[in-house]
Formats: sequence, structure tokens, C-alpha cells
Amino acid sequence: MLKKLLINSVIVVGAVGAGVYMSLRPWQVYQQQSKEARRHTIEMHKAEDHRDDLLRKEARAHSDIGKEELAREKGYLGPDEVAADPDKK
Repeated sequence: MLKKLLINSVIVVGAVGAGVYMSLRPWQVYQQQSKEARRHTIEMHKAEDHRDDLLRKEARAHSDIGKEELAREKGYLGPDEVAADPDKK
């Protein structure tokens, strides 16, 4: 009876050990794919943020205030405005 129990215990322990050994590779693949998926998710969020920023800038450039800001950055003045000369005191 004790011999049967010992043999059964060895078989069960061997089966569990074999199962754990055989499942190591799939878990490594899973961890690698999870890491890669997280990296791609971060890249996607960065790209979405950049796209949102570009859309905001485009909307601003097409608004009246945005057009005026762009014109002033390029040096344009209104019809009744005079350029300030920093060299004159």
C-alpha cells in the first residue's frame, strides 16, 4: 500500500513538474507580447496627443484671432498702426 502511494505521489509530482516546465515558454511569450502591447499603446497615445495638438493649432490658424497673430508674427501691421522702433529713444 505504501509503495503504491509513493509511486502515485512520484507520478503526480512528475506530472506537475512537467506541466510547469512546459508552460514556461508560453508565459515568456505572453510577457513579451504584453510589454510590446504596452509600448505600442504608449506610442498611440503620444500620436493621438500630437494629432490633437495639430488640430488645435489648425483651428486656431483658421480663426480670426489666429490669423491676426500669424500676421503680426510676420511683421504685418494694421492700417492705423505704426511700427515701434526700438533704436529710437
